[in-house]
Amino acid sequence: MAIVKIPLNKREIELAIPDENLLGVLKPQVIQILDNPAKAIRDVLVNPTNSKPLIELARGKKRVVIVITDITRPTPDHLLVPAILTELEKAKVKPEHIKILIATGLHRPNTKNELIERLNKDIVERYKIINHVGNEKSEQLFLGKTSFGCPVWINRIAANADLLISTGVIEPHFYAGFSGGRKSIAIGVAGEETIMFQHRPEVFDHPNTQIGNICENIFHENAMEIAEMAGLGFILNAILNDKGEIAGVVAGCFKEAYYQGIEIAKKVYQVEIEEQADIAIAGIGFPKDANLYQATRGASCIAFSNYPAVKKGGLIITPAETEEGAGRGLGEQRFYHIMQSAENIENIILDIQQNGYLAGGQRAYLMALTLRHAKVCITDSKTPEIVEKMHMKAMNNVSDALEYGLNHYGKNAKIIVLPHSLQVVTSKRGKN
Repeated sequence: MAIVKIPLNKREIELAIPDENLLGVLKPQVIQILDNPAKAIRDVLVNPTNSKPLIELARGKKRVVIVITDITRPTPDHLLVPAILTELEKAKVKPEHIKILIATGLHRPNTKNELIERLNKDIVERYKIINHVGNEKSEQLFLGKTSFGCPVWINRIAANADLLISTGVIEPHFYAGFSGGRKSIAIGVAGEETIMFQHRPEVFDHPNTQIGNICENIFHENAMEIAEMAGLGFILNAILNDKGEIAGVVAGCFKEAYYQGIEIAKKVYQVEIEEQADIAIAGIGFPKDANLYQATRGASCIAFSNYPAVKKGGLIITPAETEEGAGRGLGEQRFYHIMQSAENIENIILDIQQNGYLAGGQRAYLMALTLRHAKVCITDSKTPEIVEKMHMKAMNNVSDALEYGLNHYGKNAKIIVLPHSLQVVTSKRGKN
């Protein structure tokens, strides 16, 4: 009997899986973590990629804006933001000339307590911090259109900055290829119209819109144009291992530094497998398991991988407390409405392909495609009735879900475990 640990909120739970059923435990590749992350961050700010040092860029600036990801992302901003602020202080930028903008997209605003936990009390009390509101057009500026025809509406605080900086984490993303870099600007502080354009069905149906791929990925290319139009002048991004430790950090030009970070990320997250399982256990953990909009991303990452870890028609199990249900933001509520109001998954796909959706509805489309590939079971949920309304199965715990899966697929069913499912991109061994 194999004992496997997977995250549930901020703790770990242990699972006992028969050796004869366990196909494997898929984790990010083990690479050397940074011995001194704080020093490494300082070093890249002083010696950035294809950019002047941050202190030189900041001298004389009066409208510095630092865009940081919201609470749904595991970005180590408690290390990144203080390091940036130190460089700005050295450049003699006054605190009143600095604003921190939370890249919420269409998610709910972050609370003061969440910001204190993410940053620290001193930063929250000393600097002006603003939650972006994606559906408030009066707070945005229109910057024109990209070559793809995307209307670019950006938070006017970011658009009017004389130095625009963003932090982020580079990890696999099932349509952006990888998160981080340009995405905090192109989605995080963009207007609803801009977000909708980037999340239309044509983007997701494009053959190069794949997890772990940015080559001819139209979402990525469009987002890069938006970041350029918005004037993104400097990024500081981290690459994490499965324990949340920093395996790499990059800073500088939002293009070259980001691509440098992706190369590190590929070494961490790409995993080859021999065969597909009948059942996959997809760990999520904090902060993604707060709601179904985020918690179901693990299942989608599996389904959208080049060679999914679970067979078509298989079962994906995710333990997640989902205390917020589908989610409290506007986009999350649209996701819930589409999912629960449809009679079945195929109706969701057909209706969206024919009629489109408002921003946030893209998650319903991607979730429907995920459910077309495999069943999804959410365990340990505090809102099981919402899970069931959204065409997924709710069960008390992972053991019960595994028992259900073994009864359905047979006692010899193969099980694969991805403790950190958002950090693994699977491909078939030997296939380039």
